[in-house]
Amino acid sequence: MRYLHRCIMFAMLGISFSVPAATSVVVQPLSELLQETSQSAPAHVINENHAMVSARLSAPVENVLVQVGDSIEAGQSLLRLECTDYELGKAQASSGLKALQAQTRLARQQLSRAELLLKQKNASKELRDQRRAELDSLLAQQEGAKAQLKEAELAVERCSVEAPFAGVVTGRSVSEGDLVAPGVMLLKVLAKDAQEVSADLSAQQVMSLKQSSKISFQFNGQDYFLNLRAIVPFIDNRARTQQVRFSFSESSALTGSSGRLIWRDAKGRLPIRYIVSRDGNLGVMKASGGKAEFVALTGAIEGQAAVVDLPPETQIIIEGQHAVSSGDEITITAQE
Repeated sequence: MRYLHRCIMFAMLGISFSVPAATSVVVQPLSELLQETSQSAPAHVINENHAMVSARLSAPVENVLVQVGDSIEAGQSLLRLECTDYELGKAQASSGLKALQAQTRLARQQLSRAELLLKQKNASKELRDQRRAELDSLLAQQEGAKAQLKEAELAVERCSVEAPFAGVVTGRSVSEGDLVAPGVMLLKVLAKDAQEVSADLSAQQVMSLKQSSKISFQFNGQDYFLNLRAIVPFIDNRARTQQVRFSFSESSALTGSSGRLIWRDAKGRLPIRYIVSRDGNLGVMKASGGKAEFVALTGAIEGQAAVVDLPPETQIIIEGQHAVSSGDEITITAQE
């Protein structure tokens, strides 16, 4: 009987020894752990208003009025074509119109006279109708002559090649005396203040960028502040990226510059030293009701700080997190 009592006592002692002691941990609010981070991606400056100014007439080049690098204003004359043939055509068209106008005046007078004689019964209806037909024919010819004159005037205007917009001359492909034809490129003109930054970003980067309040383009050691202008609603099948366009908010970088697009995350990121791995998932250990609880972090990447979508007051275990699992009893101690 005494032996059985001892066995029961040892069994009870064994049970009491098998109960694990609570693990001592240190916690800190999530809001105090998050660090401001930024992301970056390759980007370059483009300017799609880079026009190739072409000839619209067949004529020799009389005078080139600008050089590469010159600043120009919209409507400024850049180049003159030899225009004698077109000026003669304009004079001929004007002369032909004047002749038709004189014939038209005479035809009106003859029609009026024929209508008067018809009322006096001194002329036939056929004569009146003939005079009316002659007038209608001359009026139609006059409209055609006006169109020819307008075309001739337009050709003379095109002898002066003008800037389509304000900008700078970036190229020249003709010299004085060259014979050019319609469509032949004469000059290249780059618009002022039309630069944009273009970048190809992943879906996660686009999502982060939408929430960012500070975006810049870094080139040659200088930061240029940007505004998000457009996200192209098209995903490249090969790269799985979207093209994003930005406008400069202040000063602009030169067209063709290649640098880095940098934006600040709207939410801070948790440093990697507080991230643990459980069953192949990355996450954090938080203190809840005297126990440890593992919270997986969606999108977390090993070796990188992670975005934590938890309330700012969440108590994150910052010491002892690697020694506990979900459901373990914990004792919170002060940080040394």
